[in-house]
Amino acid sequence: MQLEDSTRENSFGMIKTKNGDPELLPSRVKAGNRNLSKASTTKWLVFVIFSSCISFYLGVWTALAVAPTSSDINYASDLCLKAAKGEDRGDLGRKVGDIFKARLDKALDAIKCPEVNEFPESKTKFLEPKLGTKPRFSRSLNHFLNGAVSVNRKNLFDAFDFGVPMSDGAQHENTLILYDSAAALPSHESMRKAAQANEDIPEMDALDATANCDTMNVIFIKNPQRYIRQCVALVGGQYQGYHVQRWMRIVGEGPHGEWDETAPLHQVSRMVSFKGYDELTMPKQWHLDLHRDIMLTYLTHLKEMQGELKSTLNRIAVDNAVVVMTVNKGQSELLINFVCSARSRGFDLKNVILFPTDQFSKDIADGLGLATFYHNELTKAIPSEEAARYGDSTFGRIMMAKVICVQLVNELGYDLLFQDVDVIWYKNPFEYFNAEGSKKFDVYFQDDGNRQERFAPYAANSGFYFARSNNRSKLLFRAMLYQGDLVLACRSHQQVLISLLAEINNHAGLTVKVLNRDEDDFPSGYHYHMRKDWMRQMVDGKKDPVIFHMCWTLNKINKLEFMKQMGMWYVPDKCVGKEAKEITSGSNAKNGLMNECCSADPLKKCYYRDKPSVIPCKDSPPMDRGGRSFW
Repeated sequence: MQLEDSTRENSFGMIKTKNGDPELLPSRVKAGNRNLSKASTTKWLVFVIFSSCISFYLGVWTALAVAPTSSDINYASDLCLKAAKGEDRGDLGRKVGDIFKARLDKALDAIKCPEVNEFPESKTKFLEPKLGTKPRFSRSLNHFLNGAVSVNRKNLFDAFDFGVPMSDGAQHENTLILYDSAAALPSHESMRKAAQANEDIPEMDALDATANCDTMNVIFIKNPQRYIRQCVALVGGQYQGYHVQRWMRIVGEGPHGEWDETAPLHQVSRMVSFKGYDELTMPKQWHLDLHRDIMLTYLTHLKEMQGELKSTLNRIAVDNAVVVMTVNKGQSELLINFVCSARSRGFDLKNVILFPTDQFSKDIADGLGLATFYHNELTKAIPSEEAARYGDSTFGRIMMAKVICVQLVNELGYDLLFQDVDVIWYKNPFEYFNAEGSKKFDVYFQDDGNRQERFAPYAANSGFYFARSNNRSKLLFRAMLYQGDLVLACRSHQQVLISLLAEINNHAGLTVKVLNRDEDDFPSGYHYHMRKDWMRQMVDGKKDPVIFHMCWTLNKINKLEFMKQMGMWYVPDKCVGKEAKEITSGSNAKNGLMNECCSADPLKKCYYRDKPSVIPCKDSPPMDRGGRSFW
C-alpha cells in the first residue's frame, strides 16, 4: 500500500524512509505526534490486524507448500532446506520476516529429509515410505495377499533375465510385486510395514523386494489396444495354475469372430486377436494326411537316417556344434550367396550341414564344398520351387523341412545354430553363444521385431536360433515334429514354435532367451524397414553387428533387391537358377562353382530410393507410396 512517495510499508508495521532507515507507524509515534484523529488510529489498528492475518496464513501456506513428500525421492536434504526457506521459490521467505523464518527453521529441524547416502551406490535410491494405520488388504484376501511393493521394470529385468525382450519405456515404469505370506515380505522394517499398510505402495530395489521369496511367479501383461478395457483377475485359494485363461466379449468364432462390447465374456484362446478373430488355423484332413505320410516315412527310416547323419556330424562338428541349414531349388542362389559372403570374410564353413530337399540343391551344395544330408523319400513332400509369398502353402511345406532337420541333429546330441539362407555373417556367431555369460540359456532366438499377439511373449524369429542339446530342448523339437499338422495348416512354423517355447518353458523349465531387437548384435529385416536410423549408422560404419538376417520380405525378388542395395550380394546373374553342372560345364569345369559364382566384391545395385542402401539411390523410384529417400 502506497503511503506517500517517501515511505513504503512492510508487513510488520514498519515503514522505511528514502534513506532506508526504519520508523514506527503513526499509531506508535510518541506523544509529540498524538494529534492524529481517533478515526486514523482505528484505521491503523485494523490495518495492523489485517496485515498480521495475511502474514500468518501466508506463512502456513508456504510451510505446507515446501514440506517434503514421499514422491520427492530425488531431493537431498540440502535441496529440501533451500526449498523450504524460499530460495528456489522467489523472495517469499524474505517478505515474511525474521519472526516467520525463526519458526520455520524450528519446524524444519523436526523434519527428516532423505539422505542420498543411505543407499548403496549399486542400488536404486528410494524414499522412506509413509506408513498407514490400516492394513492394505482385508482379512478375506490374506489367504494369498499380505503386502505389495513396486519395482522399476528395468531394475527388475536387470536383476532377473526373463528371456523375453524388454519393451520400451522400462526405466519410467514400475512393476507390482504381491506377497502371498507375511514371511515373504522384505526384511527392511519400514518397507515391510509400508508393504502391508494402506498408504502409497512403496518402491524398492528388485533384489531387496524378492530377498525372502522362495518362489516367484511372473506374469507379463500389456494391453494390446488402449481402447480395450482389460481386467486381470487373481484368483486365490484355488489349485495352483501356471497358464493364463483369457476371456473376451466377442460374437462368432474362428476367423469370423468379432469383438462386441455388448456380448458377455466367454473363454477364448491366446490366438484370438484384439479384433476378435482367431489367428490359429485348425488342420484340415489333407493336413493330417500329409503329416501322417511324412511321419510314417520319418519313423520307418529313423534308425537308418540317424546312423548316416551321426557319421557326418562326427566328422564336421566343432566343439560338438554345427550349423544347420536347409534349402530347395528356388532358394539355391541364396545359399550360394551365404557361402560366398562368408568365405569373403575368411570364415571356415567346415561345420555346416545342409539338408537339401531336392537333387538340384544337393548338387549346388556339393559344388560349394558343404557337407550334406539328403534323403529322397523324406523330402518328397517338399516343393522344389520357392514360395510365391510369405505364408503360402508352399512356404508351409518348406517349413516342415526346417522342423525335421533341426530335430534330427538335436536328438543326436549336438548343439546347433539353425539359420535361413538369407543370413550374412560379419562375425562368427558361435563366439557369442559360447561366451561364458551366454551359457545359462538352453535356446537363443533372434528377435523377430513383430509384436503381434500371436507371437507373444517371446516374438522369436524361427530363421535364426541357437540350441544346446539337452533333455529340455529335445522335448521342444520333438513336440514341434509331432505338431507338423498345425505347421502345415498355419503355413508357418513360427507361431507354433513360439507357443511351444512358452509351454516347454512352463512344463520342463526350458530356458529361453530372445536377443532384443533394440540391441545391435543381431539385426534383421525389422531394422531394414522400421529402423532407418539404425541402418544409417550401419552404413556409416558406426554399428558392428554379428550377423544380418534379411527377413521381413514378401518374396525372393524383394529379398535379392534389398541385399544388392545393401552390398550383401555376391552372386553374378550367370549362376542364378542354374544347375551346378551347367555352371561348371565346358571351359568352366576346371574353375569350380566357387570360382565361377563368388564375386570378390559385393555386387551393388539401386532399386528403391526409400529403402536403405550403401550407395546413393536418389534417382530410383520409391517402393512405398510417398517414401522419402534414404539418402
